[in-house]
Formats: sequence, C-alpha cells, structure tokens
Amino acid sequence: MRRVFLLMLLAPAAYGNELQAWEGWIVGEPCAATLRVADCPLHYVDQPVLLLENGQKLAFLSGDGKAISAEEVDKAYAKKVRLSGEVKEGVLHPVKLDLLETSGERKFFKGCL
Repeated sequence: MRRVFLLMLLAPAAYGNELQAWEGWIVGEPCAATLRVADCPLHYVDQPVLLLENGQKLAFLSGDGKAISAEEVDKAYAKKVRLSGEVKEGVLHPVKLDLLETSGERKFFKGCL
C-alpha cells in the first residue's frame, strides 16, 4: 500500500515537467540576423542558433558533453528541425533534435543507358 501511495505522489511530478519544443532552422548567427537559411555559409556552423519561423533566433547548447552533438548540428545545418528542451536564462538546453527536412535523394534512372 505504501508503494502505491508513493507512486501516486511522484507521478504528477514526473508528468509535470514536459519538454517544450521549438521548430525552425539551424543556421549560423550571422545568417539568422539577415534571415538567410539556404545560402548560409558552412563556416558559420560553429555559431549555431535556431532561427524560428517568426524571425526570432534562439541560442542553444551543443557540442562535447551536451545532449546535442556537433555532428548532429552539422547534419541538420540549414535544415528544418525540432529542438526539445527547456530555456534557462535565454538559452535553450536541448535534450532532443528531430530532423524535419531531409536532403533530396538523387535517384539514378537506368532508362537512358
């Protein structure tokens, strides 16, 4: 009986901390300032921000020791993503990155051979 009561007390706390999610494009900060996505140079990949659809930018933590690795940021650069996490002091602490846009796959058509 005590175990059931303890679980009932802990359950609301576990479900009350749902993560927020933001959708946008991962681009370099200089590109976010000018609202550039597709033509954002790769040399800004070390300054990633999330450019939201409303034009605002949201800084987020990534890299070594973080939930989002530098490789994940590289793969998602200039693509639409969903970052889930929480904002602390104006910086997003993401725990999950979902890629919403994929690069177009090239298919080889054998009919012209």
